[in-house]
Amino acid sequence: MRRMRNVARVAVAALALAAGVGGNALAFLETGTLLTNAASATYMGGGQGTQVTYSATAKILVANPAVFMWKDVSPTSVGTVLGGTVTYIICFSNGGANTAFNLMMTDRVPYGSAGVAIGANDKWAGSGATVAASYSVVGPTGPFNAPANVLPAAGGVTSTPGGLWLHWVVSRVDIGASGCVTFAANILP
Repeated sequence: MRRMRNVARVAVAALALAAGVGGNALAFLETGTLLTNAASATYMGGGQGTQVTYSATAKILVANPAVFMWKDVSPTSVGTVLGGTVTYIICFSNGGANTAFNLMMTDRVPYGSAGVAIGANDKWAGSGATVAASYSVVGPTGPFNAPANVLPAAGGVTSTPGGLWLHWVVSRVDIGASGCVTFAANILP
């Protein structure tokens, strides 16, 4: 008898999960997917008990952003005796079918860098975007601190074996829009 109750509980739990009672299920749909939603209403009409049903459908075509990203550095080499300043540029574009919101980019500053400065040459093609820059000495997931221009403001910070991560959040990247963020670092000899 106890075994029958356990089997019944498992069956009810499985049915509840299959029916979606356990919570929301989210999935990323491919661009071009056509979603159809149908609704219907039924009522009894007239004195003869005639049943009348109306139905309507709505279709939605899924359109996703497609963000591309690339990185470059200039100059590509520095002297081992004198060191030097290099500028990194991280660029992105949206070649998709919809606007991307809250694009987050994180980059680890190379070990042996000092005087890291953010955003001397940031540029945008698009409208309405704001960029928030921050940094972390803890790890790539933060917590992040908002910089002045140089990290911290008194002469920069030196990247240690523990790391220095720069983080940017771009509020929106419209269809066809592109942009770049930059940071400069002194590579120690």
